[in-house]
Amino acid sequence: MLIITGFILTSMLYGQHTATNIVLLPSKKYTVPFTWMHDSVNGIIEPHAAMLIPVKLPNCSKQFYMQFDMGAPNTIFYQPKLRAISEKYPAFYRVDDSTRRLAAMEITVGKNKVMIKEPGLLDFAEKTIDWSANKKEIIGTIGSDWLDNRTVLIDYPQQQIVLNYTVPSKLENRLTDFSYIQRNILIPVIIKGKKTMLYFDTGSSAFALLTSKETAISMAGANAVASRYPVKSWGRTLYANSLATTDSVELSQLTIPIHTVTYMDGASEEQVNRMLKLGIGGMTGNKLFLHTGLVLDTRNKKFLLIPSK
Repeated sequence: MLIITGFILTSMLYGQHTATNIVLLPSKKYTVPFTWMHDSVNGIIEPHAAMLIPVKLPNCSKQFYMQFDMGAPNTIFYQPKLRAISEKYPAFYRVDDSTRRLAAMEITVGKNKVMIKEPGLLDFAEKTIDWSANKKEIIGTIGSDWLDNRTVLIDYPQQQIVLNYTVPSKLENRLTDFSYIQRNILIPVIIKGKKTMLYFDTGSSAFALLTSKETAISMAGANAVASRYPVKSWGRTLYANSLATTDSVELSQLTIPIHTVTYMDGASEEQVNRMLKLGIGGMTGNKLFLHTGLVLDTRNKKFLLIPSK
């Protein structure tokens, strides 16, 4: 949840933005599979904790994974992981303690070659690699730069992402505007009869709706008791408070039950108030869309939900 209290509030409220990488992708339509990482949330197994995309690196035979996290503006690699890889595969790249950026890297995403110019390296994760075939080693994050100036379908039921997607003509009249600001995606929704916007972050799978404490309590049942548990993100620990609710979110001509609504302890009251003044009612992750396909056209700033058949 550091993505919300850190990235959104610095980039949107204060106008800061990190240097952009240039991700060169094929111009043709292509499909990339993804898999779900499981995790434990408050002692309960969460089967959709993170979206993992299979990648392969040059001169290295092992299958690695990167998290698809649209809360990150740039695609980055974890420096300790690349250091460990370079020690086992010297023909890969030279990565040492001082390396913070590479000139360029060509990786294979699914079955497609992708060139990333000047990818940044983040000192995150341990400098260890489990080289066994069945271990999913996560070596970095694919950020929202992957979506720039293209149309993407995130097909949740089929667990695949289609890049350079073409919206069927019969669905074009259902396309709805959304805001794409400094690689942040803000989707218009209706919550309790009120129009607002939700920040969409694929890196926050566990939450259908993360909002202010006041809104969360108003959406919960009269006798709802919050379930409180720690959430770690980018080395920081915050505390989530989840409440059962029968309310729904309306967007793209669909009404989607959310089942639970969550507020977070750790963000300052000033930060939350500034988000609300901008018309941002909260954040949603992958859980809201598990039974739909989500189309995002960042060039024209249009989106569409396609119900599962």
